[in-house]
Amino acid sequence: MHVWFLHKRLLADRVDSHLALLVQEELFDILWNDTRARIRAEGVHELTVNKHLKDAQQLTFLQCTHYDHAFQEFATDDKKRFEELSGVNWTYVLNKDEEAYVDLLKRLTMYVEYQCVNLLQGVPDKYFWEGRIPWGDMPEFRSMKDNDGKELAEMGNVPGMEMLPEPWIKTLTDAGVTYYWNTKTGETSWKKPI
Repeated sequence: MHVWFLHKRLLADRVDSHLALLVQEELFDILWNDTRARIRAEGVHELTVNKHLKDAQQLTFLQCTHYDHAFQEFATDDKKRFEELSGVNWTYVLNKDEEAYVDLLKRLTMYVEYQCVNLLQGVPDKYFWEGRIPWGDMPEFRSMKDNDGKELAEMGNVPGMEMLPEPWIKTLTDAGVTYYWNTKTGETSWKKPI
């Protein structure tokens, strides 16, 4: 989704369209390298890595194409565009989950609408080319309602979710091996920070 936002901004670039094209190519190269690393990290057989990558690429391009369609076809019809974007998010972000809450889907769709407008119209060229992109806040997931309108209980820790101390993040090498990176100091570690 965020790669699509950047892709749209690069296509609309008013500063240097040639450089924008080069950056766009590099952006997708990095995405596919990261995807390949994540596939390997899942432990799939090495001979099937490229098949899984191709599947991921096809789904990604379909998602991007559907976002394009929603914004182009319904540029002046906010309601219809919102419905189309909701369908794209339900299909590609929520994997057609029949039990997904409509409230969640609406929040994700509002996020897509906001980020698209923000990146295409709100971020000055100077900031964009310096890599200073003020992404809007992620959707708020408190006070969620189920499909019957009842408020959902707040969740504490989620089993299996790895909580790291600030400012550490978990990332992958190109080979799909997990390591940890301190975003403030630049320190890296193979061991989970305590």
